[in-house]
Amino acid sequence: MVEAVLAVLGVLAVGGLASSWRARRALSRLQRELQSAWHEVHEGLAHRIQALEELASALRAAGYAPEGEKNLRQATEALRASLQDEPGKIAEADERVEIVLRQVYRALPREREERVRQAQNLLAMADEELDIRRNRYNELVLSWYELVRRFPYRYLARGLPQPALLALPGEEVELARRRIPSL
Repeated sequence: MVEAVLAVLGVLAVGGLASSWRARRALSRLQRELQSAWHEVHEGLAHRIQALEELASALRAAGYAPEGEKNLRQATEALRASLQDEPGKIAEADERVEIVLRQVYRALPREREERVRQAQNLLAMADEELDIRRNRYNELVLSWYELVRRFPYRYLARGLPQPALLALPGEEVELARRRIPSL
């Protein structure tokens, strides 16, 4: 009888250790994916900043929207400065750039110089790439939070840094609601 109880306890201990090992590996893998995705977001932001600077230069050369060009340069510098901040601050700086861009686009004439059109196209391509990278990162963050809600992961993730969504305050709930469940 004692041997049977010890055998059951041994099997449970080995199963618990194996489960803990798998959970650690899963958390470690997800952390690596998050770091890689965050690096890609930074690269996308750097491309976007470069495209914004090119647009500002094209606007200055063409003489279009001088006040908007000045505001665009200021917003771009604020975005560049925020790259070392937390994701929420980066999202806020990016939103300020979007507001300035809308003002600039409203001030542009219908017929634009070729350099301005090319700069707009470059910015559109950079924005598309950044959106893809941002969505990937946000999906991984949501996966992280979904994973650490479960039993063994909750305890293993206690000392680990918690990732934050790259979204404006209040958008987090909407992102979580729209998320398609993983298969």
